[in-house]
Amino acid sequence: MKIQIVYFSGTGNTMAVANAYGKQLERLGHDVKIDTIEGKQSIEPHDFLIVGGPIYAGNMPHELIQWVRRHVPKSNGPKKAIVFSTSAVLGNAHGVKSIAKKLIKKGYEITDAACFEMPRNFYIDRYDPTSEADQIRQFNQAAEMIVQSIQTIGNEATYNVTKSVLMIDMLADIFAIMAKSMGKKFEIDETCIQCGICEKNCPKQNITVATKTYHNRCILCTRCIHNCPVAAISYKGKKIEPYRVPYEIKI
Repeated sequence: MKIQIVYFSGTGNTMAVANAYGKQLERLGHDVKIDTIEGKQSIEPHDFLIVGGPIYAGNMPHELIQWVRRHVPKSNGPKKAIVFSTSAVLGNAHGVKSIAKKLIKKGYEITDAACFEMPRNFYIDRYDPTSEADQIRQFNQAAEMIVQSIQTIGNEATYNVTKSVLMIDMLADIFAIMAKSMGKKFEIDETCIQCGICEKNCPKQNITVATKTYHNRCILCTRCIHNCPVAAISYKGKKIEPYRVPYEIKI
């Protein structure tokens, strides 16, 4: 079976889950293609689709929602899909409903909507990082969930979204606006070594290292902070300890 996995990942948690799905599916003999949505304007031919992303303020990032709307074509025949999200708090992980609803409208049947609890990487202002013990538990649990999720591929689709997702999509739109304003509070300090990693990896081309400037396109993915090798980026003057994906999801 040809399986296409597409995802958006800010700091690596979603990418880790997407790659773990891919490795396990390849072990089972499937032909797997894994892609980030960044710079991708079309979707590969496939028999089965997997879409994943992080949770920002209750929904998937605005960019992922728009990408699914624009670049996933309507299915000409019966196709199935899995949707997954990654979040430090499962109680607000409504993004799977939003993406699932859009795929259903395009003719897909959803066999699973998986919400993975993963280490917190958004702690620039008020939250604390996830403890090491909880990180280990979360990665082990993720491995178990991926096995269970993949087992649904051959099943009849049972997941459906009957209610409107308009309100949670509005949350994504509002957060996208707020992120631009909050992003202006990032600063690059004098410890910067001009490596250009933040500028190169920013999904919105929002950073100019030469002038230590943040522009007005931030989506608060915090990739710049967590990829900086010398922790030269602060938020509201506060130094942030970078988060690195600590483990591989081993199945």
